[in-house]
Amino acid sequence: MGPRSTSRSISDDDTLVVGEIRGPHGLRGEVRIDPRTDVAGRFAAGAVLTCDGLGPLTVASCRGPAAQPIVHFDGYDTRERAEILRDRLLRVTRADARRSVASGAVLWADLVGMAVQDPQGRRLGTVRDLIRAGGADVLVVIDEAGRELLLPMLDSVVRAIDVADRRIVATPQEELG
Repeated sequence: MGPRSTSRSISDDDTLVVGEIRGPHGLRGEVRIDPRTDVAGRFAAGAVLTCDGLGPLTVASCRGPAAQPIVHFDGYDTRERAEILRDRLLRVTRADARRSVASGAVLWADLVGMAVQDPQGRRLGTVRDLIRAGGADVLVVIDEAGRELLLPMLDSVVRAIDVADRRIVATPQEELG
């Protein structure tokens, strides 16, 4: 199946959401981030991210675990100033996201809208969304009747992703028995 995907959401303007600012951490302007990317170094010092409603922000420093980094942005040096950032989304362009991913990796945003079929070619539906559930990413697939099918992104379930043909081959878990 290849490397994991690297961004969880897309907007109408072809930018990808890579994080959500949760709120201030401490008194020096740092903020807690809910990352929506698994690109190592996305929040490293010097990185420039677009913040909804504010424009570009430059990361001055980053510390803490990758699952919830604590980031300090240039120009936000007090808790009061950092409060402005609360609940805002951080974005990168799709082109920037592609430059940052490992070779062979797939952006989550590229998977949305792809047709899903089983190994015999029977259509299962279309990818509507992706979610992170525990240790596995999960494809949310909608069939022609509007029913939802959840497919974990495991090699035993998702057999192939063909980005060029916009097609995923998968075996639903109930058929793996």
